[in-house]
Amino acid sequence: MNLNEFMEKYDIAIAACVNLQEMAFDIIKSGLKLESDDLFKQLILFGGVDSLVENLKGQILPRIWSQGNSKCIVCQPRPNEIIALFYDSSRNIKDEYDHAIALDKLLKELQEK
Repeated sequence: MNLNEFMEKYDIAIAACVNLQEMAFDIIKSGLKLESDDLFKQLILFGGVDSLVENLKGQILPRIWSQGNSKCIVCQPRPNEIIALFYDSSRNIKDEYDHAIALDKLLKELQEK
């Protein structure tokens, strides 16, 4: 399974991949729309790579941000890569955390192949 297939299978609207060596984003969008793209704009478009990396220092990953039903899970599947997944969900906080852990694990397995 590639990243596009992963996004389709798990209803991910946007994946923002950060190459930590180049400090650059690669943004992949699926056909899904977010309830609100404000979180994506704040974390990725307006914040930039440096800001995202700084916000993650000392954090346990995966990290979850939410704004209404729009969610962002930030994972680090490889030492030199961070991936932010944006999607909509109405899960409760415990179920959202479990979902984030599962997606993080699946993403690491996907990136190892």
